[in-house]
Amino acid sequence: MVEGGYDLIAKPIFQGIRAQRLLLEYDDERSGSFEPLKTIPDDKIAVLGLVTTKTPRRETADGLAMRINEASRFVPLERLAVSPQCGFSTSVLGNRITAEDQRRKLSVVVETARRVWDSVTENG
Repeated sequence: MVEGGYDLIAKPIFQGIRAQRLLLEYDDERSGSFEPLKTIPDDKIAVLGLVTTKTPRRETADGLAMRINEASRFVPLERLAVSPQCGFSTSVLGNRITAEDQRRKLSVVVETARRVWDSVTENG
């Protein structure tokens, strides 16, 4: 329902909020670039909501891993996480997405996390 990147609000919100994890929507181009992530303090984790819950679009682990790599230019990989961008029923009408689509999307989140962060623990 809202458009625009995090550019204007990043610094005051990311640095002022008292939370350990920031759940951020990055499932489409309306969310803007990852550059505002550079203002996240070192004691916070950025959870990148890269998987849309609005449509049955088929994200891939390769595509998500590339986006996470891009975000890691602004926040170290150790302080990043991946998730769906929001719940699967985020409005009164819900979203036009099947239970099977939901399972597949959650599966690709798990596959991506294993691929990205298992390599970090193996190499680090």
